[in-house]
Amino acid sequence: MNSTVVMSINTSPDDMDRHTTRQVEAQQAASVLYNGGPPVYNHNYAESLERTSSMQNSLVSNDPDFDRGKISTVRRTFCLFLVFDFGLVVLIWLIFAIGNEKGGFPELERQVKKYTVKDSLFDIVLVSAARVTFMLLAYALFRLRHWWMIAFCTLGSCVFLIYKVVVYDFSGSTHPMDYIVLLSSFILAWIETWFLDFKVLPQERKLEQRAKARLQHSQGAHERTPLLGDQPRRGSITDVGSFYSPLSTPEFSDDEDAVGRSSRRGRSSSSNQATPSPTMDREYKRLGKEAFDICWQLLNTTEGWYKEKEKENGDVVFSRKDPRFGKIFKWQGILDISAEALRSDVFDKVEEAVAWNDTQEECKVLRVIDRQTKITYDKSTEALGGAVASRDFVNVRHIQKKGKYYISAGKTTTHPAAPPRKDTIRGENKPGCYAMMPIDNEPNKCLFIWIVNVDLKGWIPQYLIDQAMAGKILDFLNSLRKHAEDITQV
Repeated sequence: MNSTVVMSINTSPDDMDRHTTRQVEAQQAASVLYNGGPPVYNHNYAESLERTSSMQNSLVSNDPDFDRGKISTVRRTFCLFLVFDFGLVVLIWLIFAIGNEKGGFPELERQVKKYTVKDSLFDIVLVSAARVTFMLLAYALFRLRHWWMIAFCTLGSCVFLIYKVVVYDFSGSTHPMDYIVLLSSFILAWIETWFLDFKVLPQERKLEQRAKARLQHSQGAHERTPLLGDQPRRGSITDVGSFYSPLSTPEFSDDEDAVGRSSRRGRSSSSNQATPSPTMDREYKRLGKEAFDICWQLLNTTEGWYKEKEKENGDVVFSRKDPRFGKIFKWQGILDISAEALRSDVFDKVEEAVAWNDTQEECKVLRVIDRQTKITYDKSTEALGGAVASRDFVNVRHIQKKGKYYISAGKTTTHPAAPPRKDTIRGENKPGCYAMMPIDNEPNKCLFIWIVNVDLKGWIPQYLIDQAMAGKILDFLNSLRKHAEDITQV
């Protein structure tokens, strides 16, 4: 990764253009020598080259401070909580000392100057100060990315607190504040440990992974794209474990014969086609078309939708109760990008979504059945600050243009290449879709509609599910708008 970053910084735009031209010419020449025919132009390769410069400027979209090498937002929150920890312990101790019947400020002075472990709680303040100081040095100044320091501090605090409880003289206590001082110090120490180990470190690892993924997408075309593109050698057995997105279909033909001819022409570029099962493929196509038909009805139904929220920019969130599928959410809004440009990027480049979509942690194309049907694996990010863990989904998608709409509809299915994972709950996507429609007389804008209906499974109350879905919708919209800006800037 380091060599890639150095190349992107030290290479001038003119050198990059000359390098790009040489790569494309070499690819075309290799295709002529290999296939004995006219050069085959790798459209995905060229498009990725065109987007390289804009992608380099935004490696991670959800924490700009982390991108610039500064302390991350979640780590900064952790450090603020450490300061709060010390302040709270001091405040409770002051209330205990000053409010003691033995004598206000003289008692405060006695606790400090005439300290003994049996009748003074000033040592609790000192322990809290030491714990906070060590952790601020480790996690704020040196930005340590390991749990050993907080483990040492928490262990030391707990051992001392247990010893303090054993030797402290509670018989002279006149109010319960001494109990509160001890308990608060113990509880705060463990909250800090949980916060760092379950929030700060995992989230920063995810930020780094997203940075690497976006960097690979932006630089991979220059360093890792083979001269012959995605074409496998004739007669060879392709790697079933590799995943590729289908070539784009600008016409979005509804003609099955045309789709079949296009599929046969592009067969050499679909390297993830293992030996097909005609019965299974027919079932996948049926499920995909079924989801598409349901979504088409929802798109054209105005009754039963209730407005949940409307923003100043015109975005509207609707919901409805469906007797078949439960609560369904629908968002619609205007994006500053043409429907065709957005369709080509969102529908055809499924695996690249993790580079810009903050709600997705993983996305793979498991199988491309034809130009309209594919099987995908998706894993979502956490929601509600980790209260709702990541879910993964296996979906069948049906892509088609109908009327003025470009639609990608889907629902949950199963596939042998993506069995359930032990560490992730498998959610269920009921029929839902992305739909985009051009706006008359405004070629650089489109109406985008997202219909989503998810069963997250697990023991989650419905109100938490609704809050999680609302949060995911807002996160996705922010990601989509930013990605649309990146596309239009190319």
